[in-house]
Amino acid sequence: MAALLQLFGANPLGGLVLAIIVPVVVVAFGTYVGVLMALQSFFDASSWQEATRNGDAEE
Repeated sequence: MAALLQLFGANPLGGLVLAIIVPVVVVAFGTYVGVLMALQSFFDASSWQEATRNGDAEE
């Protein structure tokens, strides 16, 4: 694994991937998880499946 990271660091294209693409993927994933958690909290659901169920009224 360390050799792979060294190869990316030595290669200009690999450096671009490490410097731009990886942080973008991390931010996108964090945003996705944050939106899911916010929706779950907004609908006061105990699970994501409960928050996205259609046609269910609270009892």
